[in-house]
Amino acid sequence: MVCRRPFRRLIRCSGTRKMCMDLLFILLFIIALSVVVSHLHASLPVRHVSNGMTAIDDEIRPVDRFANNDYKESQQKNEPNFIVNDNQVKDSFKGKFLDDGIGNKREKKYINDVPYPMLSSEGNFIPIQRIVHLDLKGGAYRPYFFDEIFQLLKNLGATGVLIEWEDMFPYKGRLAAAKNGNAYSMEDVHRILSSARNHGLEIIPLLQTFGHLEWILKLEDFSHLREAAAYPQVICFASEEAMDLIKEMIDEVFAVHFQYGLNYFHMGADEVFQIGYCNSSLKVLQREGSKEKAMLWHMARVARYIRSKKNISVMAWHDMVVQASEEDILFYKMPDLIEPVLWSYAEQLDQYLSPSTWFNLRPFKKVWGSSVYKGADGPMQFHSNPIHYIRNNEAWIEQMTNNYREFEYLQGMVLSGWSRYDHMAILCELFPVAVPSLAMSLETLIRGRKLDGEYSYTMNLLKCLPPVRPGFVEGCNFPGKRVYELINEFNNQHEQWQHYLRNDFELNGWLSNVAVKYRSSSPMYLEKIVHFIEFYLITLEKLETDLRDELGKIYFNDTVDEFILTYMEEDLNTLRQRYKAAMDMIKQRHFPKRPFIELVSSLPLRYSDNGINSKNDKNVFVDRA
Repeated sequence: MVCRRPFRRLIRCSGTRKMCMDLLFILLFIIALSVVVSHLHASLPVRHVSNGMTAIDDEIRPVDRFANNDYKESQQKNEPNFIVNDNQVKDSFKGKFLDDGIGNKREKKYINDVPYPMLSSEGNFIPIQRIVHLDLKGGAYRPYFFDEIFQLLKNLGATGVLIEWEDMFPYKGRLAAAKNGNAYSMEDVHRILSSARNHGLEIIPLLQTFGHLEWILKLEDFSHLREAAAYPQVICFASEEAMDLIKEMIDEVFAVHFQYGLNYFHMGADEVFQIGYCNSSLKVLQREGSKEKAMLWHMARVARYIRSKKNISVMAWHDMVVQASEEDILFYKMPDLIEPVLWSYAEQLDQYLSPSTWFNLRPFKKVWGSSVYKGADGPMQFHSNPIHYIRNNEAWIEQMTNNYREFEYLQGMVLSGWSRYDHMAILCELFPVAVPSLAMSLETLIRGRKLDGEYSYTMNLLKCLPPVRPGFVEGCNFPGKRVYELINEFNNQHEQWQHYLRNDFELNGWLSNVAVKYRSSSPMYLEKIVHFIEFYLITLEKLETDLRDELGKIYFNDTVDEFILTYMEEDLNTLRQRYKAAMDMIKQRHFPKRPFIELVSSLPLRYSDNGINSKNDKNVFVDRA
């Protein structure tokens, strides 16, 4: 055997020291084996010790445990999915049972075949079910557009849709008199639900059965069913006629949804502002003993009716239930009948979802959360402001993480998307305007943490990175992108025009309301002003034309007209009025003699009982033109 001199000296290698060489080979073998074992161990589950409890936490990618059951199938079709590769999640329950370290055993739990709970590598709660709310009581889509919406939602990582039909459902019988003139046909409804099912989305109907029944109660034919005669919001819930009407709604919606798989039914029941006004409800209130008990009595019987048709989960908004005592909640068997949906749309939730709110719902084994992606930033908010909604979803991560252990299941998250604050309110953000905030909110929930502007999957899917604050970016690729661009461009022009209207020196000096009304001003200044007016007018008229074209592809004509009337008409009318007045006065060669406004000394007006009450008030003006 040949050895280098230093090496031979080290091991005293010689022909007579074979034992030394044997030991060396054994040592090298042990080292090699250790390296292999270490490498294999790195990929095995890691045992963590936390709070005195030992659990095997299998660090895996969400792709392996993604809530969408058909993930592998969609990957084979090369469809994009909102999968967060760098967000590790861990299964708190491994094997059939988990020993918590003090002798108690918990059975392994699942939601939709996904191990529960799903946690991020930071230990934050990730909702397995992510349901996107489609509110059709404003801005209802043309039937074909649902296909594009459902494909988008699937790609963004949503697992289901909560469809609030309201007056767009093709009701029959008595309810036919209340449905929208543009209501879908039954063929449309089947096509919509079939599309949702084909995209692998859970389909949940939302039907208001207590408050927010303005779409029915506003009409003369149903006004006698109001809880309070002056307000068309709450139904006279204890009336048998009212209950029969509620059953008819449930029956018709249930019948068609049942054909496409029905695991959940949302009965609404939020913001019930009037209780105990109509005679029937007043009698129930007196019999049950309080408003809270009367409310639970009604919710319980509606939930029982829904469950009598099929033993499914009935969801209900939490804000009325949480007002009741635990004793009353248990007396009416509410935990056996409903799953509360805690909703709050603020940026800071500690004030609105205090520990006492969660504590009051502890009798329930299953609860949901509800964040928001549109329709909760002011009733007249029509343009993009994603940061409000992102912060709300960030706050929900903290709320869920802090409270999920208090319940058997925190079922998931409903991302609400309101089209109006209620049936009688104006349109707020339309769906295309809200797509970026929806995408970034879903990415935030799926990754289980604040992303601080790093929305890589939103950018990949939408082919752009929209700003999180008011504003927009061109070149995105999603359904309705031109509506998103045009509405935000209009908002920019609107703000510029309003700034000019409030602050311009010449405009306010020589084209005021007085100048316009009495056609009295200086043509020299008007010749300068009119060019600015014309610029804004041409720009807004072009935007109006383009918006009508693009909105009409997605929405019915009445929605297009309502949006233009609500948000653009005032600017357009002001510009047209000012432009015409300026052009008239530029051509005008003579102007009226002052005074064209005179004070009067005798005007029999009484402004208030303790205010102005004088026939000689010098602040009263009269038009003398």
